[in-house]
Amino acid sequence: MGKNFLKLFPQIPLRFGLTFLLLFLTLGEGKAGETGSKVSAVSPNLKVNSALQKNIWDDLTPEVLADLGNLGFPMEMETPISGSYAEYRVHHLHMGCDFKTFHTNGISAISPFQGYIESIGQSTKGYGSNIILRSSGSNLKAKFAHLLDFKGFRKDLDLLREALALLSGGEFQVKLSPGSYNLPKGENIARLGESGSGVSHLHFELHLPNGTLNPLPYLPLRGKDRYSPELLLLYVDSEDGVQARLPLEKKGEGRFALPGNQKLNLAGGVRFRLGAYDLMTSRNKNNLFFAGIYKDEAPLYERSFRGMSYEEARIHHDIFDSNRSSLNPPVYVYNLFPAKGPSIDLRNFETGSIVKLVLKASDHAGNHSILPLEIEVGTINSKKPSITKTEFTSADGILKIKTPNKTTYGQGSLIFKKLEKPEEDLKLPEGLKSKAAIYELESSDLSWVGEAELTWRGAALGKKDGIYIYDKASKKWSALKQKGQAGLVTKLGALAILTDDAKPAVNYPYLITRNRRIKGQEEEGIEERLYTVSDTGSGYAGGAEVLLEGEVYPSEFDADRKMLIVKFPKTFSAWKKYMLLQIRIKDRAGNSSDWFTDLVRF
Repeated sequence: MGKNFLKLFPQIPLRFGLTFLLLFLTLGEGKAGETGSKVSAVSPNLKVNSALQKNIWDDLTPEVLADLGNLGFPMEMETPISGSYAEYRVHHLHMGCDFKTFHTNGISAISPFQGYIESIGQSTKGYGSNIILRSSGSNLKAKFAHLLDFKGFRKDLDLLREALALLSGGEFQVKLSPGSYNLPKGENIARLGESGSGVSHLHFELHLPNGTLNPLPYLPLRGKDRYSPELLLLYVDSEDGVQARLPLEKKGEGRFALPGNQKLNLAGGVRFRLGAYDLMTSRNKNNLFFAGIYKDEAPLYERSFRGMSYEEARIHHDIFDSNRSSLNPPVYVYNLFPAKGPSIDLRNFETGSIVKLVLKASDHAGNHSILPLEIEVGTINSKKPSITKTEFTSADGILKIKTPNKTTYGQGSLIFKKLEKPEEDLKLPEGLKSKAAIYELESSDLSWVGEAELTWRGAALGKKDGIYIYDKASKKWSALKQKGQAGLVTKLGALAILTDDAKPAVNYPYLITRNRRIKGQEEEGIEERLYTVSDTGSGYAGGAEVLLEGEVYPSEFDADRKMLIVKFPKTFSAWKKYMLLQIRIKDRAGNSSDWFTDLVRF
């Protein structure tokens, strides 16, 4: 078989044939690039202490700098930024930059420099179909992910991709011989799509041997970012037991303050967390480029997102508060303190004295935001424990949470507050009914990564019942994943047992998502229709009933788009010009939607 394979692809040297066929490595979003981790706390504008690990951008070679200085845009047109570098994800950090394709497939990917194709890969999740280009002049690499295919530009390469997919079961990452696929700067190399995770978009990364760079400072962007970062929330945990969540007031462009310009009274070691985001060219809420905390202009702690090493990119709980950060809508909560230690130790200041601090944030375009703080130094009345607890129980003994042993951080605790009267924000949507008291879950200097197990004593969950959490960022109730009678918690918020009597729904999509491919790049011989699936309660359960002219007809569910895809052979038009399509779905509680009816015109 190896010889026949090499006849199809003669550019692969014979001596590499067997090695080439055996090099199938599954590569997901959590490996070799788009992963999570710790970022250097040193600002690129400050002198670096030789005892500290150097930043990846400190010692770029002249060859790499030449490539970066002449970097081309990686698609046929500049589109708005939809995701930025090192953004928080639940299980990893986003180690590249995303650009919108407006939910359509088929737009061209372009080589940003002269070089050759080093490897291609494919996975059902994560990166999907992907390609890595290596510069011919330096060790800089560029990765394109979530591709549709290589057809139209590299037909032989697409045949190779299809052959490898068949041989590997659809999961592979293989290196090609250097020089097998050379390309100049600006050449079409692939079509962008939505393979792997997420709807159609371009995911673009820049790699060096020891880590990744943020593409935004180097790409020739014409769209100007004029928006200063938005500072939303300040979380305070101090050694004297103060635990606060303070919404911030915007006083002007880039200027923020505590409510009523209040003064904080704190003592001992203090840790600050900042909830913020940055509006970029798309007006999407994206990651900051830089954040720091200062006293008299001297940095107490700084973190830059210009780049990071692969080793740093594995410990994202050092950067973000995992249980407060959210992607829906995006709010990134940054830990403004080192992994072991406070943002500031107030024991170094006299009791009653005033300490003035400034929090600063900036984006890649140089827009800045500041938050001044005044602290009156108090006295420590209690000493916090030095161990990290993983089991917590509400005062009435009803709720118990066990966080993961290996991924729980801090010496604080989880706090349960029983709400005698639910706040207005916690109003239940129509169709959801509460079966028990509502508890608010907060934390004090403690976070965890992964799933914590929540048990609710005395809860007898019927088919329509579930444990729900209210996420303050998204202002939405959602059902927790269940493990038997226990719920799996990854966030902080309000907890309740709810009965789901809400009907799910099927509807037409927004206009921009009605076609998944740009004109001229449609799937040959096929017409497709997209329909949105929504549910306010337990969620869509799968297994949609689809009838075409009264007969059962197949469909696909796109989990990223939350849509049903129904495909029709174009030859149907020779049979009928109009056909009646009916769809009905169920949620996990067993509620059925009304029949949705569409007249399909060919």
